[in-house]
Amino acid sequence: MGVFSYVGLGVLLGKGMSAVEQAVTESCEDLVGRAQDLTPVDTGTLRASIHVESVERSGFTVTGTVATGGEADYAAYVEFGTVNMGAQPYMTPALLENQAVYREAMARAAQGAF
Repeated sequence: MGVFSYVGLGVLLGKGMSAVEQAVTESCEDLVGRAQDLTPVDTGTLRASIHVESVERSGFTVTGTVATGGEADYAAYVEFGTVNMGAQPYMTPALLENQAVYREAMARAAQGAF
């Protein structure tokens, strides 16, 4: 006869959330690489500044932030353009082109946890 052990809802939810947090982290790291590939290069500063800023878990929500930083304070101008310069998007296309991949990673992580 099989053995059944109930570990509690909190343990199960924690396991699922940990798996989703790992998937968000991996997706953010993938997004960094894809955005860097699309980033126009003059000096390389903008490309080098793209990084995973944070992955935060709060309740049943996991939020990952991919950002630019450091000396690349002009990142938004490149992404969205200005009156004098056309946009050269790198972050938005990287995310939009791969959103299905990231959604699937979240679903696999949640399924794999149980």
